[in-house]
Amino acid sequence: MHRLMSLHLDVSETWSGWGRMIDATRQLRWYLGLGLLFVAFAPTFMMALLAAQSSAPPHSLVPVLVAGPINVVGFVIVVRGMVSSDPVLSARALKVGGVVIAVGVVLLYLLRAALVD
Repeated sequence: MHRLMSLHLDVSETWSGWGRMIDATRQLRWYLGLGLLFVAFAPTFMMALLAAQSSAPPHSLVPVLVAGPINVVGFVIVVRGMVSSDPVLSARALKVGGVVIAVGVVLLYLLRAALVD
C-alpha cells in the first residue's frame, strides 16, 4: 500500500493533465540570476582594476579584499538558485544571494569612499 501511495505521489507531482509540468518561472530565474552575477562581478572587477594602477592610493585594495569574498559567497548562492529544479528553493536562494551581493557591493563602495581620498 505504501509503495502505491508513493508511486501515486510521484506521478501526480511530475504529470499534469496535458503532459509534464512546465516551470513558468525558470526563464525568469535564469535572467535574474545572470543579472545578479553581473552585479556581483562588475563592481568588484572595476575596483580591482582601480587598485592595480600604479598611481592608486596605498589602501585602495582593502575594499576588494573585504567585499570580494562576500560577493563570491553571493555568487555561489545565486548559481545554486539558478540550477535548482525546485522553484521554491530556487527563489529562496536567489533572494538570499541577491541580499548577500547587495551587502557586498554596498560595503565595497562604502569602504572605497572611507579609505580612499
